[in-house]
Amino acid sequence: MSFNSLQNTVTIMRRLALAFVVSLAFTSIVSAEPFQEVTIGVPVPSLEEAEVWYAKFLGPDTKVIRPIPGVVEFKVAPGVWLQVFEADDAQSTGAIVRFLVDDMATSQQARSEVNIDTGEAVEIPEVVTYSEFADPSGNALGFYDLP
Repeated sequence: MSFNSLQNTVTIMRRLALAFVVSLAFTSIVSAEPFQEVTIGVPVPSLEEAEVWYAKFLGPDTKVIRPIPGVVEFKVAPGVWLQVFEADDAQSTGAIVRFLVDDMATSQQARSEVNIDTGEAVEIPEVVTYSEFADPSGNALGFYDLP
């Protein structure tokens, strides 16, 4: 290999290494998230009843923790926890917790089999299919399925 070919190879290798470092830095900046996890608090009048209902709703493989008395948390997605806590004077906030599902009909059927009504599926062609319903405490929930 000639000296010029070796120099060209070294130059190309340096450029590739620089491009790799720049792409790593760019990826780190672009993918930076302001928070590591999100916990959504849902007030309920009876923690015992809510825990049973949410366990049926979310399924038997859902991770459940009880960090302190009066609080039950369900891991509903990577980095996302649904926290159910007992509150005597739960007030409607107008907030709704929506869950992305792979298949609306399958997800609704699975909940129907454990006597949970997830509402009517509404399809907006090529945009979304969604349903709205509530837990036994009246907290607004929903499913959505993207095309």
